[in-house]
Order: sequence, then C-alpha cells, then structure tokens
Amino acid sequence: MRLLFANRQKYATIVDMKTVLITGGSRGIGAATVKLFAHNGYTVILNYNRSEDIAKQLQQLLLSQGCDVHLYKADVSMPSAVQDMAQYIGRYFKKLNVLINNAGVSLKATLSDTSVRQYSRVMNVNCKGTFLTCKYMLPLLQKAEDACVINMSSIWGVEGASCESVYAMSKHAVKGLSLSLAKEWQYMGIRVNCVCPPIVLTDMAQELSQDDKDEFCNTYNTQVLTAEQVAKVVFDTVQSNQSGLVISAQQCAILGKGE
Repeated sequence: MRLLFANRQKYATIVDMKTVLITGGSRGIGAATVKLFAHNGYTVILNYNRSEDIAKQLQQLLLSQGCDVHLYKADVSMPSAVQDMAQYIGRYFKKLNVLINNAGVSLKATLSDTSVRQYSRVMNVNCKGTFLTCKYMLPLLQKAEDACVINMSSIWGVEGASCESVYAMSKHAVKGLSLSLAKEWQYMGIRVNCVCPPIVLTDMAQELSQDDKDEFCNTYNTQVLTAEQVAKVVFDTVQSNQSGLVISAQQCAILGKGE
C-alpha cells in the first residue's frame, strides 16, 4: 500500500485542481479512462494491485505529456488498504471530485463448476471493493463541489449470463448499489451513476472468436467497443451533471462512438 507521487512540489496547488481516483486503472478500460481524464486536466490517482510495471509505464507516459498522475497500490477488497488509500488522498489531495470504481475480475464457469473460493474472489473484488471505496471515499467526496461516482458494471449486470452466473451476480449488485446511493447521497450533492458496457476489446475478451462477437451483437442489439470508447462514456457521464443513470450496453455503443 503506497502512493507514488508524480511531483511533490504540486502539493500547494493540487487542492485547486479536480481530482479523480480510478481503481483498476493500469489496464483496459481503467487505463483508457486514466488517459482521458489526465488529458482533460484532472489530477489522476491511479489505483492498481498487481500490475505495477504496467502502471508505472502508463504514469511515465502521461507525465511526459504534461499530465498529473499518481500511483497507489492497494487491494480494494481489503478494508484496511482502502482506508489507508483514503487517508493518503485526504492528506495530499484534500478532496475527491470523482470516484470511478473500475477494479474487477471476471469468471467464466458454470455454477456447478464454481468453487467457493472462486465465488469469494469475484464477490470480494467486484462487490466488496466497490462498497469499500464508496464508504471510505465518501468524506473526501463531501469536500468537493458536485462530486460524482461512476461504478462500472457490465451488460451482464442487466442481462443474465450463462456460464458467467457469479460474475453477472456481482455486476447486478454493483448496479443495485449505484441506484441506491444515487438516492441516499442526493442530499449531499453527490451524483452516482452506473455504466454497463457490452463486450470490450480488452484482455477479458481475447478468447472470443469473431463469430462469438457477431452473435453477441446480434442477440443484444449492440456493438463491441474499444476501451477508449467506454472511457468516453464514463467521462461524458461525469460531465453530464445527472445522477441515478444506468447506461446500458446499447447506450454505451451509441455514446461511445459519438453517434
């Protein structure tokens, strides 16, 4: 659990900047989202757990482009780790304008083939991790004007998913938490929205054939997206000033491609 600062001399001015925490920010949708927010002037705190070399490479790339990106290593399924991360953000950044809960793990297995250990890992990261970051980042969100939370679900958080039942279960829970917090935190002025992308061209989709992708698109009337297109949906949702949204896979396909 540690914070790697891009530039310690920026502490005096960083309070005046918009700060975003992106969990699971080293790869895929998370990395694309880090890039987009960084290029749009946000101070980005990139949370990662295992992919340290990739996270450092991304940070160095963005620093060379004049962006302000900081790294924090933490397992979001561990309460003490998330509490420590919140304390560090409070100490050095004072507030949090945007929280993007992107960290997640997938599992492709039938229910009968899913072990209790596998179930626990998926639920701990996808559900417990989202709960913990929302819980412990709340005081920092309250210190910002018009704070916003984006929780990343999936099309399987809206539809059922054969052979991905536990993953779908976790993403349904993320959607439920998002809708509930949109109401619960409304009086605080904190907006909460949920993004449910279709298949995204990341590591998780590498094993899918073109026939698989075509069948998916035909069945659900959507499209396969890039991580950059999903990041655009996330960024635009933050800027929208709306709350309580559940952006479906079909809406992601339209918004992500700017149609």
